[in-house]
Amino acid sequence: MIDQHTSRIVRMLVAAAVTLFFGGAAIAQQFIYGNSAGGPSLHYIYKIDANTGAVVKACQMNKGNGRGIVVVGSVVYYTTATNNNVYKTDFATCADNGIAFSVASATSLSTMAFDGTNLWIGDYSSGSNKAFLYSTTGTLLNTITLANCTGNCDGLEFFNGKLISNDADGGSNYSIYSVTGTLQTPNFIVATGVFATGIAFDGTNFLVSAPTTSPRTLRKYNGATGAFIQTITITGMVAGADQIEDLSADYAIVIGVPPPVAPRDIPTMAGWTMILMSVLLALFGFMGLRRRMR
Repeated sequence: MIDQHTSRIVRMLVAAAVTLFFGGAAIAQQFIYGNSAGGPSLHYIYKIDANTGAVVKACQMNKGNGRGIVVVGSVVYYTTATNNNVYKTDFATCADNGIAFSVASATSLSTMAFDGTNLWIGDYSSGSNKAFLYSTTGTLLNTITLANCTGNCDGLEFFNGKLISNDADGGSNYSIYSVTGTLQTPNFIVATGVFATGIAFDGTNFLVSAPTTSPRTLRKYNGATGAFIQTITITGMVAGADQIEDLSADYAIVIGVPPPVAPRDIPTMAGWTMILMSVLLALFGFMGLRRRMR
């Protein structure tokens, strides 16, 4: 028989493991990342407190007119409007890790998203309404068209197994699509009165970049209804590099995927779950040994 104290420990550990495994992706994030437009010396990746709007860290990339961004742990993938390269950096150190791969059928790239395994990349070439699905090693997996995108769409996000995209460069409407490109919900978000670009899903709500407002702002929208929630003023950006194009939450938190980073990093949700399951197995083994000894 299991004594009351041991039974209580087992229940607590099981509850913690279930919470981490099934509930980790539902937590709204405090920080949002942005890729700035600007000249080669005025190109930055920013980490922004989504509650206060304050920039808490900035990495100077110097790659040019920044567009798309995806953050997975400390790994950042990003694009520019001037070529077809997907770049990579370690945001923990701001180290430039060069070109991850290039998109052969494009001459310019815009927004980016991540589905937990692969990257969605928006085409910025000649007003295209294409979105490409690429592996992180540079293999083209799929190409879709976004019906409500009239060209140069620079806001694309993956969330809850779907995609959401704006309708143009600075277009104010964001529509929801399946991952095969089928239009599901036209104009789910309407960013009234602003030039709206990048979009990120924080696990609960959407944040949209408004790079031409004065001062620069983010707009928050309800993740379930698309309704406007609030305006967040951004502070602490570098002068001349203060137009945020695309946005990204940390997908390692939103989706709960292990980030492709060095072993020194803190364990992810999946990592903590494995640790807890190992503790459970050890505990059950100990209980079995006690029974045999009796």
